[in-house]
Amino acid sequence: MMKKIIFLFSLLSLIVTLDLSKCFAQSESNNSLKGTPWLARERFYLGGTGGLSFGNVTYVEVAPLVGYRITDRLSVGLNPKYTFIHFKPVYYNGSITQDYKTNIFGGSIFARYFILDNVFLSGEYEVNNFEVLVPLPNFGGYEIRRMSIGSLLVGGGYFQKFGNGGSGFSIQVLYDVLQNPYSPYFGIPVIRAGAVFGL
Repeated sequence: MMKKIIFLFSLLSLIVTLDLSKCFAQSESNNSLKGTPWLARERFYLGGTGGLSFGNVTYVEVAPLVGYRITDRLSVGLNPKYTFIHFKPVYYNGSITQDYKTNIFGGSIFARYFILDNVFLSGEYEVNNFEVLVPLPNFGGYEIRRMSIGSLLVGGGYFQKFGNGGSGFSIQVLYDVLQNPYSPYFGIPVIRAGAVFGL
């Protein structure tokens, strides 16, 4: 599994590296960041996502992000994340489901490339550390183990700008290509929405 992760991450890095020269060449003529110092605040942006729900499932998520614009079309960044989940016991099909709660600590590195003014492709490698319900052999119930699970999320999204400095609202759909059965993204698309603000 680790070899697959290293291979996929290396492949993604190679694609991004090979594409960088093309991005710089294509963006030189219409890049508003041309001539902007590498550490200028115009290149940085802050933002994030969050979530909150209560009921049979309590879900609280806080996920700030910090990004860096290499060109007008290409940016990279970091996205730390904290999530609390509590599945309360419910009566289902003649039995009571197991009470489950966990604190998820994680984060990701990401890259976004705008193929149109408002449409972007996205890739990120995310690691989450949380308590997993691992089935015991011979239908012996479950054991709770804390694990770190990696996910390689690829997809795209739409970005609606507001104001100046690259601020805006985004929505994206991603899919975890690694598909670890204990991943929180196993077998489902990941839909995220959030806002970013230029500095």
